[in-house]
Amino acid sequence: MAKPTEIPGLEPGTPLSVAGPLLVRARLDDVRRYEAAAVGTGDGEPDVDAVHDMRIATRRLRAALQLFGRGDLAALEDEVKALQDALGEVRDGQVQRRWFERHARRQDGGGRLAAWAGGGLPRASKRLRRAIRGWQGAVAPSIARAADDAAGKGRLQGKRLAKEVRARLATLKRRLAAARDARSPRKVHRLRIAAKKLRYVAELVEPGFPGAAKGMLAALVPLQERLGDLHDTDVRIERLERLARRGQRRERRAARATLAVLHEERAREARALRRELSRWREERVVRALRRGFSRGGRRVKLGVKVAAAANGHAADAPAA
Repeated sequence: MAKPTEIPGLEPGTPLSVAGPLLVRARLDDVRRYEAAAVGTGDGEPDVDAVHDMRIATRRLRAALQLFGRGDLAALEDEVKALQDALGEVRDGQVQRRWFERHARRQDGGGRLAAWAGGGLPRASKRLRRAIRGWQGAVAPSIARAADDAAGKGRLQGKRLAKEVRARLATLKRRLAAARDARSPRKVHRLRIAAKKLRYVAELVEPGFPGAAKGMLAALVPLQERLGDLHDTDVRIERLERLARRGQRRERRAARATLAVLHEERAREARALRRELSRWREERVVRALRRGFSRGGRRVKLGVKVAAAANGHAADAPAA
């Protein structure tokens, strides 16, 4: 996953009136970096990596608008969300098709399920090209013009940003409790979204709370990986169950055979997620992370199990 652009010179004492516009413009530039590759050439499918990275960049931009945006700038978040949704439709099709290409040939005897998984990509790609044209023509220039509105009172290591982080931690804590048995796809998905939003805010406030934010990002890496694996499997199961009910005869047979494999895979991934959630409970990770944003941004000391898990995954942060 591509990293966000770093801004030299930001530090805990930097005023938000300086840091806010700089961070919004940096996140905007990160989205614009992938425009050409995500559009693709002619009527062809957009580049897989560009779609993935641009989608993450739009999420980071939305986090910046939520944290720093006011007035017209804050109102533009919905437009960024529309672009993110168009990217997500293409990305989801590409991810599912790739999985079936790699894992389901034995069950469907010739790649029928891979073709089915990618069947909506031509239409999704057209919608994405339209969305990017609208983004280029109106939305991105509007964000660039309104970036100076990303101001506000205080400084990077101030009460306002610390309060925002603690609020998102509170949401994460509730979602952790709700998803603790990893049985409900909806609850797992809600926890995944809460972890993502917390991560993007932690990236934004890292210059102000360097120790605390780094500890938070390290703790979130293995949790996000487990949640992402399980979510992707849940999406495949949901779609294949529909195909098993409504598809043609050969498709129904292939779907049922692949579903048996996927249910076994989900059971393994659910066990891995439950172990990760158990570590968070045993070592009271949320409380430790909250403390880091209550005491001047000191570095968070994670429990032994969570720290080991974070270090083991830090080199390969999960796709967001």
